[in-house]
Amino acid sequence: MSIPRIASDAQLRARFHGCLVGGAVGDALGAPVEFLDLEEIEKAYGQQGIRDYAPAFGKLGSITDDTQMTLFTGEGMLCAQLASALGGQAPDFFRAATASYARWLTTQEISQRGLSATSKSGWLLQQRKLFSRRSPGTTCLSALHSNRGKVTRAANDSKGCGGVMRIAPVGMYFAHALSRERHQDRLIPRIFSTGSDLAAITHGHPSGCLSAGVLAVIVGLVLAGSPLKKAMDAAKEELRNHKSHAETLAAIEQAEALAEARPRERRVLRMMGKGFVAEEALAIGLYCALSAHDFEDGIILAVNHSGDSDSTGSITGNLLGAAAGVQAIPERWLLNLELRTTIEALADDLAAFPEWRLGGESDREERAFYTSRYPLA
Repeated sequence: MSIPRIASDAQLRARFHGCLVGGAVGDALGAPVEFLDLEEIEKAYGQQGIRDYAPAFGKLGSITDDTQMTLFTGEGMLCAQLASALGGQAPDFFRAATASYARWLTTQEISQRGLSATSKSGWLLQQRKLFSRRSPGTTCLSALHSNRGKVTRAANDSKGCGGVMRIAPVGMYFAHALSRERHQDRLIPRIFSTGSDLAAITHGHPSGCLSAGVLAVIVGLVLAGSPLKKAMDAAKEELRNHKSHAETLAAIEQAEALAEARPRERRVLRMMGKGFVAEEALAIGLYCALSAHDFEDGIILAVNHSGDSDSTGSITGNLLGAAAGVQAIPERWLLNLELRTTIEALADDLAAFPEWRLGGESDREERAFYTSRYPLA
């Protein structure tokens, strides 16, 4: 027996790695140019734009708050799963994610010197490199600070992209059930509502939440083997069941139309906005994933625009990595990726948790390992 467990399906493991690592790669490539206009990017990096890691936060391959919060979303999903497996109740993803995002907030408020006091609060809080501010969204910070100690939705009207850019692990969690379920439409409402609810912890505007629900469904279906376009159709069908969906639906349909009529055009991205709000970031990510020849092509397109380059790069990376697997990511981008081993380890846990053995007397060692790794709410 090896702990932690590795998914027995090698192809599934590669796609889970692709999704989580791919998002981090897109995040890191976009980090140096997040607040630059396209003209400034082309002036700094040439007419082809940025194509490889450039210094950000003092190093090459630095992740931002996008990947940080994505990791804590994954932690929250697995904390809920573990509590459910041990306690026999349905997983409470909202409560577990609220606790995980509170732990992320801790990484933004204390230095590494304070790490020893929190080392028993789960595995991610033992990753020293997470204790670093990487341009965190003010909405995420203020909502989590205001609601500290409470399990509640955000009391704001923000639709910033901070809810959608972190939500891929929700789709990853549900991909296992989607793969087993003959009638996938039965699961889609639950996936959508989980993604939307987790975004609502920090973002109160419907578009900020609904965009996250859409991405969670798409990621889950792609990991379960659906083509991207088919996954998008299923997500749109569910989206239409929710109030105030028009803005998000219009953004998705514009992305689809532009990908068909004018694929891979850098300046077309401007027509979808800058990506600082949720439906725009989602639309740009979908356009780039639909248009891309391959992973590299899609990520370079996604970060070279006047806007939130790290978030659009991250969403595109989640989608393309889920579809093609980690083997599609250029090795040069993997080599210098910050926190790569941590990201891969979380991807492994999301891929393998259905195979965890927790219930028997002989499983005490494994149960102890995972309960120390993923704190019970």
